[in-house]
Amino acid sequence: MSIPPGDDVYHTLGPSARSLTERVEAVHAVIALRYPQVHRVAMAIYDPPSDMLKTFASSNRNGQALIAYEARLHDVPSLLQLASLRQTRLVRDVAHTFNDSDSTHTQWLREQGYRASYTIPVYQGTELAAFLFFDSTEPDGFDSEVTRFLDVFADLIAQLYLLQLRTVRGLIGTVHVASGLARIRDVETGQHLERMAAYARLMGRALAPRHGLPDEFIEYLHLFAPLHDIGKVGIPDRVLLKPGPLDDEEWAIMRRHVEIGETLIEQMVDSLGLTDGLALQVMRNVVAGHHERGDGSGYPRGLTMAQIPLEARIVAVADVYDALSNRRPYKHAWREADVAAELQQEVCAGRLDGECVAALLADEVERRQIAVRFADQ
Repeated sequence: MSIPPGDDVYHTLGPSARSLTERVEAVHAVIALRYPQVHRVAMAIYDPPSDMLKTFASSNRNGQALIAYEARLHDVPSLLQLASLRQTRLVRDVAHTFNDSDSTHTQWLREQGYRASYTIPVYQGTELAAFLFFDSTEPDGFDSEVTRFLDVFADLIAQLYLLQLRTVRGLIGTVHVASGLARIRDVETGQHLERMAAYARLMGRALAPRHGLPDEFIEYLHLFAPLHDIGKVGIPDRVLLKPGPLDDEEWAIMRRHVEIGETLIEQMVDSLGLTDGLALQVMRNVVAGHHERGDGSGYPRGLTMAQIPLEARIVAVADVYDALSNRRPYKHAWREADVAAELQQEVCAGRLDGECVAALLADEVERRQIAVRFADQ
C-alpha cells in the first residue's frame, strides 16, 4: 500500500479519494451555468444521538465557507420545524426575515452578503440526515422556476450523500465489531479510543484553515481515529497482555499489528464492496501511518515527516498524549506539565509534528473537558 504525501493531505488525495465536497462543487458548477445567482450550495449533516447539526460540505462562488460550525437542532427552531414537517423553506430576504436572529449561521449569512436562501431537509428513510442550503447574494434570487430546478439537483446531492452515509455506516459497523474485539483483549484500552478520537478532532479543526481541510475530512478523522490499533486483534495474548517489558522478538511481533490492521481494512473494503473515496483514504492512512515518526525511526515504512499523512500525524500525537496522561498497568498518569514537556521534546527530536502538538496543547479547556467526559472508570 502506498501512502500519499502528508502536507495538505486533502489536496493531494487525487481522483481516487474524491470527496463529497468536490462532488458538490461539480454539481454547483452545473447549476451556475443556468442560474448564476446561486452563489452557495452547502450541506450540514445531522447526528441524532447528540442532536448536533455540523457543517460538512460546501461550494461557494463568492465569500468564505462556513466551516467547523455546530449547533443543536433543538436550538434552531426554524430548522427543527422544517425537519418535523418535512418541508422546504424559501427565504426571499435573509436580513428582513431573520432581522432579530442571533444564530451564528444567520449572522454569517448576513456578513457574507447573502440575501436569499432555499433550504431542503434530507432524510434517510424516516430519519433526518442533513440539510441542504442554496444561497444567493441577490434579494429574491429564487423564484418558483429556480426552486423547481434546484429540487432536482438537491435530490442528486442528497443521493450522493446518502450513498456515502451508507458506506461509512457499513464501515463503522464493521469497525465497532473489530474494535470491540480489541477492547476485550487489550487491557490498556479503557476509554482510550474515545479520548483519542476527540483529541484528533480537536487538532483537525484547529489545523483545518492552514491545510484547507473540509469538515468532511475532520468528521472522518474523528470516526476512524479509534481504528488505529485494530491490528492488535491478531497479536498473541502472550505478547499483547504481557505485564512487563517486551523483548526484541516480542516487539517484532507487536509491530506486526500495523500490517495486520492494513490487511483487515482491505478485507472490510472487499467484503462490503466499497470503492475508493476520502473516507477510505483517511481510514487507511490512520491505520497504516500512526506509528511512523518524522525522523524516520517509526514503523512499518520508516517515513519522514513530509511523507506521513496529516491524519496519521494527528493520531500519533493523540495516542502519545493520552498514553502519557492516563494510568496504565505499568505506569502512573503523568502530570500535565510533564506530558507537555515530553511532547515538546519529541517535537524537537523531529519525531512528532510540532503543529499538531501546538494545536492540542493550545486548547486547554477542550482538552480537559475531553479527559473528564471520557475518564476511565
